[in-house]
Amino acid sequence: MRSCPRVLAKLRHRLALRELVAPRRPDPAYFSRFGGLWTDRADAEEQIAARLQAGRIDEAEAERLRHWVVHGHVVLERGVEPAVCDRLRTDLERFFAEGDDRLLMYSAAPGGPHRLEGGLDTEFARVVDAYVFYESARAALFSAPIVRFLRVVFDDPPLLFQSLIFERGSQQALHQDTEFVVTTSPLEFAATWIALEDVRPGSGELVFLDKSHRIPEFLFGERYKHWDAKRDGREQQERSLRHIEEHAARMGLEERRFVARKGDVLIWNADLAHGGSAVADPAATRKSIVGHFSPDRVDPFFFRVQPRRRAKASYGDGRYASQYHRVIA
Repeated sequence: MRSCPRVLAKLRHRLALRELVAPRRPDPAYFSRFGGLWTDRADAEEQIAARLQAGRIDEAEAERLRHWVVHGHVVLERGVEPAVCDRLRTDLERFFAEGDDRLLMYSAAPGGPHRLEGGLDTEFARVVDAYVFYESARAALFSAPIVRFLRVVFDDPPLLFQSLIFERGSQQALHQDTEFVVTTSPLEFAATWIALEDVRPGSGELVFLDKSHRIPEFLFGERYKHWDAKRDGREQQERSLRHIEEHAARMGLEERRFVARKGDVLIWNADLAHGGSAVADPAATRKSIVGHFSPDRVDPFFFRVQPRRRAKASYGDGRYASQYHRVIA
């Protein structure tokens, strides 16, 4: 008797979730009970000094890492060459105008993702994992300064496992990526945001709470780092958002707005609270691409529940995979 594929998928999902429960005995060396990257250790400053002394990093990288440890983010000015941004913008403008039935996008329409058809309203459009098909997206996301920084904080080659392309500001509420982005080691990933054009005030600029990666940890169902709609419901999600707001006010955290130039890159810790400001100028675009990376040793959660999506392809000094598209290794 053959097992129903849906039943097998649910079983894989339940088994995989067992890995994501908060450990009973947290490691006191880390801020989070889930551990994290070496830069999340209590002795991160000493680790930086040791790497500098050993010649593994230079003084500029050491200073950048110190900022990352304290503030939860770094900015790489012109981390992507403007010409690379222009190539990706040309592709972006073409597939939004003409469509591309290989691509998938989330929009204001319920459900999804949907096939990308030409001429759609781009206000709420989020194109997923275009790097599988577009070399221009890979060139931007795997820009040398980005890869170098990620290799240092990961102690491993970076694995790109998800990206989103935006035409306009997201206007998303302040949130932590660990609520939605799930890996087998919940804090061992980082996000990158690349400005594909000069950001205009009023376009729905990216905002973030400085040092918010050290807000006391919120657990969904008192066990999980990530939110699950069926398991937790909207009430717990709303509680998590209030948790961020209340602790940010208590800790006096500063909200910052990233008014970037074309090619500027913001890289942030998995737990840094961020979102999109309100769009004051409806005519203004905010073309950008986001990437989520983990160390190559850490699996995105979809690897466990969608075995056919485990393939990885190489690009330069990094690798990539996709939940949505077939990747040829």
